Amino acid sequence: MVIQSNVPALNTLNRLQKNNKNTASALERLSSGLRINKAADDAAGLSISEKMRAQIRGLNQAQRNIQDGISLVQTAEGGLAVIHDPHLQRLRELAVQSANDTLTHDDRHKIQEEIEQIKKAIDEIANNTEFNGIKLLNVPDSGTVTKTTEVMKSVTKTETTYVPEVVDLAKATSITIYEKSTSLNELTIPITSFPITLEWSPPDSPTEKYWFDIYQYAFQTTAYGPESGYTPGNNITGVRLNGLSGYDGVTEMWANKLLAYTGAGWEPSDAEGDHSPDAILGSDLSDYPKYTQGSNILLRFEYMRAVTTTTTVTVPELITIEESIDPKVILQVGANAGDTFGVDLSDVRVSSLGIDQIMVDPRDKAVEAIGKIDVAISKVSSERSKYGAYQNALEHIHNNVANYSLNLSSAESRIRDADMAKEMMEMTKSNILAQAAQAMLVQANQTPESVLQLLR
Repeated sequence: MVIQSNVPALNTLNRLQKNNKNTASALERLSSGLRINKAADDAAGLSISEKMRAQIRGLNQAQRNIQDGISLVQTAEGGLAVIHDPHLQRLRELAVQSANDTLTHDDRHKIQEEIEQIKKAIDEIANNTEFNGIKLLNVPDSGTVTKTTEVMKSVTKTETTYVPEVVDLAKATSITIYEKSTSLNELTIPITSFPITLEWSPPDSPTEKYWFDIYQYAFQTTAYGPESGYTPGNNITGVRLNGLSGYDGVTEMWANKLLAYTGAGWEPSDAEGDHSPDAILGSDLSDYPKYTQGSNILLRFEYMRAVTTTTTVTVPELITIEESIDPKVILQVGANAGDTFGVDLSDVRVSSLGIDQIMVDPRDKAVEAIGKIDVAISKVSSERSKYGAYQNALEHIHNNVANYSLNLSSAESRIRDADMAKEMMEMTKSNILAQAAQAMLVQANQTPESVLQLLR
C-alpha cells in the first residue's frame, strides 16, 4: 500500500477535467447556436463555411443590384412611353392633317409651330430622363466625345535679373581721366603702374594741382589749395576704365556712382561729350563742376550683372481629350467576377430619330414627314421592346440568384450551425459523468486512510 501517489484519485481527476471541458464546449455551442465557433472546432469546416458565407453575401448584394437594374430599365421605358404617346402619335396626326390640301399656308404654319414645340418636348424628355445621375435616353450608339479638362503641369521657368556689382579696378588695364580747366584734358594711366598717389597739373592750367588715388573698388581725387601755392582745381568731367576683363564682354566702363564728396556740388550726367559716347561726370563740357580748396570726390564703377535663375513650377493647363462613348450599363448580377449583365442605353433625341428637320408646308413635305415619323415610331417601339426584354431577363436572373442564395445558405447551415438536440444530449451526459467523477474522487481520497489500520 502506498500513500505518496494516489493513482485512483489522479485518474478520477483526469476524467473529471475532461467531462468539465466537454460540458463547457456544449454550453458554448448551445449559447451561440453554432457548431463551429473557432478554427479548433473544425478547421476544414470553418474554411468551407467562410467561403460559402462570402458567396451568400455576394448573392444577396447581387439581388439588390438586379433590383436597381430593373428600376433603371423601368425608368428608361417610362420615358420612351411618354415620347411614344402622346408626342410621336401627335406628330403623325399633325403631319396627316397637313397633308390635306384643304389647308392654307397659314394653317400649315400654325401646325408647324405645334410640331416644333413637340420636338422640343421630346428632346427635353430624352435629355432629362436619368437614373441616379445616369442619362438614359440621349446616349449615342458609339463614337467619341471631346472634352476639355484642366491638368497640373510642371514647367521650367527661367528669370533673368540684373544685380549691381562693384567693379574691381584691378581687372582693368588702364584708367582715363578727363578734366576741363580751359580746354578738355585727358590722362590715361596704366593700372598696374599706378602709384599710391599721383599728382597732376592740367597742361593748360599749370597752377592747378590735384592728386588721384585708386583703391580696389574706388577712384578718389582731391584738390590742393592756395596754401600749397596752387589754384583749386579738381574739375573732373569723366573717369573711364579701359581693357576690362571678366564682365561679360564689357571692355570699358565709366564711373557712375558717387560715394562721397565735399565742396561744391557734383552730379552725374548722361550728357555726351567730345571724349566719349557714354555718360560723363558733369552736366556737359561747358558746365562742369567746380570744387573749392581741399574738396574731394570718391567715385565707384558699377556693372549690372545678369543673374539667371531656373525654377520648376506647377501651373494649370487646359488639355483636350477624347473619351469613348460606352452606351452600355454593366450590372453586377452575381457573386463572382464576370457575373454581369449589359443594358444598352438609347438615343431618342429628335436628331437621332430623324425628325429634327421635318416640315409640313407644302403638302409634299407633310407627306414626307409622315414617313419619317413612322420610322421614328418604329425605332421607339423597338427600344421599348428591348427594355421590356431586359426587365424580363433581369427578373429571371433575380429569381435564380435568390434560389442559389437559399440553397447555399442551407448548405452552409449544415456545416456551421449546431444541432441543438444533440448538444443538449452531450451536455446532459457530460454533467452526469462530471457528478459521478466528483463522487468517485471523494472515494479515491479516502482509500489511503486504510493505512492507519496498520498502526493499531
